Order: sequence, then C-alpha cells, then structure tokens
Amino acid sequence: MTNTASETGREGLVGETASPMGDAAATAQQKASELKEQGRSKLSETLDERTTQAGGQARQMAQALRRSGEQLREQGEAQQVAGMTEGAAERIERVGGYLEQTSGDEFLRDAEDFARRRPWMVAGLGLMVGLAASRFLKASSERRYDSSARGRYRSTYGYGYSDASADVGSGSHGRELGTGG
Repeated sequence: MTNTASETGREGLVGETASPMGDAAATAQQKASELKEQGRSKLSETLDERTTQAGGQARQMAQALRRSGEQLREQGEAQQVAGMTEGAAERIERVGGYLEQTSGDEFLRDAEDFARRRPWMVAGLGLMVGLAASRFLKASSERRYDSSARGRYRSTYGYGYSDASADVGSGSHGRELGTGG
C-alpha cells in the first residue's frame, strides 16, 4: 500500500507541474496564432494597397498609349502601329481595372490558381526573371569593377586628383594596385 500512496503522490506532483506547463503551451500557441493572423492581415492590407496603386498606374499608362495611338491615327502614317498601340492600351486598362478592384486575398488566390494550372509557365517566367537579373548584376558589377580599377590607377600614380568627379565612388580609398581589394 505504501507504493500506491507514494505513486499517487508523485502523480499529483506531476499533475501540478504539467498543468502550468500546459497552460503556458496553450497561451504560447494562442499568441502564435494571433501573431500569424496579424501578419496575414497586414500582408493582405499591404498587398491590397500595392495592387490598387499598380492598377492606377497601369490605367494611366493605358491612357497615354491611347493618346499616342490617336495621334498616330491623326497623322495617318502608321495605322498598323496605332492599332497595336490601342490594343495594348485596352489590355493594360483591363489589367489595371482588375488590380484596382481585386482585394489582396483575391489576388493571392488567383495567383495560386494560375500557378497550379500552369506550373511550367511559372517556372519559365522564374527562369526568365532569373536570367535577366543575373545579366543585370553582371553588367553592373563589370561597370563597378572598371570604375574602381581606374580609380586605383589614378590614386596610385597620382593622376586625376584635380578631377574629383572621376574619383568619387571609385571605392579606392587609397588602396594600391595589386592588393586585391
């Protein structure tokens, strides 16, 4: 019987300890759920604002394209180009209207549906964006390297001190050629 009494006492102690831990876990889970909902709400609001802004800008661009198309038609020179310009303006205006009228949640849902229906197209778009970004970064790094190499040459050999605009942003800061930096 003493074993039963001591086991019952231990269970009571474990139960007392587990209760506050269970309450803390439940509270932490509730807080995490609240933070997740706040984050989702903030993302939805931000996305809604951005899509509305993008829609307005798209509509303004469509109006400018329409005016250009009308001017081309009035001049009578490029009727085919005017037609293509007006067709592009119509499509851009439809996209702008969609972006302005669609909420952030609806936009995300539509984007997810599109990605599910056409995963290869999404992968292809990602590939094209990645290639464009890599080309841009490569071109900009070559320009930075060329300008910093010129700046190091000037500062090492004493050339170009009077030409302050050429040395600004060169990144040389008095380093010598061949120091690797």
